Amino acid sequence: MKPSEVRGRILADHEALRRRLAGLEEQARRVAGGAADAAPLLRTEGEAFLALLLDHLCFEDLHLAPALRAAGVSGAEQANALAHEHAEQREILDDALARLRDGGRPPLLVARNLLDLAALLREDMDREEQARLDPRLLRDA
Repeated sequence: MKPSEVRGRILADHEALRRRLAGLEEQARRVAGGAADAAPLLRTEGEAFLALLLDHLCFEDLHLAPALRAAGVSGAEQANALAHEHAEQREILDDALARLRDGGRPPLLVARNLLDLAALLREDMDREEQARLDPRLLRDA
């Protein structure tokens, strides 16, 4: 893929992830507000979202990291930072998944954990778009 295509795909993925995240946050707020009957759906939607997010990280590992490395020294630095961040994110996502699957975990905690995760993910996407998806960095040869 050309760097511009990688950039376009990731920006489109981020938009889709943000939409899904908004729905997940809405469901989590319902559960946090006392709608405990909505907790099973929250767990199911949470797991599906995490799977989607892990697929997105794999795409970035396969396509964004090489495109960044090809962009020169500053791109190589961004690729190294991306690898480090993805390792941390996978640990966070593994923990979030374990919490979702823990049927004994109170619904309120599940909801709050997902709301915290959503805030973190939004920050990460914003930061990535600013630092790594700049068209001046990811430009076609």
